[in-house]
Amino acid sequence: MLRLFSTIQKELIILLRDKGGLTIMFIMPMAMITIMALIQDAPFRDFMEIKIPLLIVNNDKGNFGTTIERGLKEAKIFEITNMLLDPDVVKLKVKSGDYEIAIIVPEDASASLNSKIGNFVTKKLNEAGLADSSEIKENNFPSELNLSILFAPDTKKSFKASILSSLKQATSKIETQTLLDLFKKELKQKEVETSKDEPMRDFVNFKEINTVETPKEALKLNSVQHNVPAWTIFGMFFIVITMSGSIIKERDDGSYTRLLTMPGSYITILIGKITAYLFICLIQCFLMLMVGLFLLPHLGLPQLVIGNNIPAIFVVAVSTAIAATGFGVLVGTIFKTHQQSSTFGSVSVVILAALGGIWVPVFVMPESLRMLAEFSPLYWALSAFHTVFLNDGTIQSILPNAFKLTIFFVFTLSLAFLYTKKSRH
Repeated sequence: MLRLFSTIQKELIILLRDKGGLTIMFIMPMAMITIMALIQDAPFRDFMEIKIPLLIVNNDKGNFGTTIERGLKEAKIFEITNMLLDPDVVKLKVKSGDYEIAIIVPEDASASLNSKIGNFVTKKLNEAGLADSSEIKENNFPSELNLSILFAPDTKKSFKASILSSLKQATSKIETQTLLDLFKKELKQKEVETSKDEPMRDFVNFKEINTVETPKEALKLNSVQHNVPAWTIFGMFFIVITMSGSIIKERDDGSYTRLLTMPGSYITILIGKITAYLFICLIQCFLMLMVGLFLLPHLGLPQLVIGNNIPAIFVVAVSTAIAATGFGVLVGTIFKTHQQSSTFGSVSVVILAALGGIWVPVFVMPESLRMLAEFSPLYWALSAFHTVFLNDGTIQSILPNAFKLTIFFVFTLSLAFLYTKKSRH
């Protein structure tokens, strides 16, 4: 046991003396988290369809303007601001980009609509011999009821058509409901109470079915929830450079040979080395989570949500750390020079990171790359973190990915052991 503790102490002292290595292990991931979260914040917001800013100027005193506003709120895609402004001011606000869309409901719109529909109903009933044409009332309202809609200069034509179609559908529903109510009133039928409390419902609806299934975590993901665990994992695996360099240095200066001649098993020394670097990885993970929890919100980004299951986070962190250290042992065992190990280690980690969804989420990748992601240990770790952070995962729910990372650790150590055994003969 003393041999094990001495090995851990020795490795930690060497690491503390290596200022460059400490910078790579701690400062680089923290910088990457901050930079990438800031860069990807806008694309993530666009991808997640953040609400569109809409200004509504409701000059109407009746039900028509209120119904239009309620329908826009029910669409749940607009961030609605209701203000009474001059049309020229509204035009400037939309032109400057303060609002993507503005809708101006004219004054007395409800009264105008009710008057026109009332005259229409009376005329039709008169043609059927059920009413007197003298009941048609003259009014000073314009011949047409116009809602003014202003779009930002860079708005796409397809988006304009979609918005106009939705508004026409909403106004058509109001017209139909008003028409039916007036017919009932004129025919002196008992008015249905639900006509006031319940708007006219759609008898034909459209149900959208996605041809590509979107993962549940995609609905909650933002730049912080993605980049903090992603670059934490990347930093933990980047320890391969420092760890493999340490193994190669011991082999080159003769320390490795001396250790083999000392009493006891070399396995104890290897466990000590792995434990020391495991400790470093866990410190890395803790610091990166602190960046997401406390630093990024001060930069105008969302705060990292880590869920409520701290033991599950610890299990994910430990399983990721041992997978990273196992990979470091394998690289340090196979390659003979520090240049070879650092080049291969850095390039391989970058490739595994790209395939594992560290740079961009896996669900936005092409199908062929999504299949390859299943073979990346960084993807297993990221999936486990997302399970805990986004879906309130438990230890049981992350065990499959934690088991894969543990198997990866055993596999890399076995390869390193077999290579060492073969190279001695």
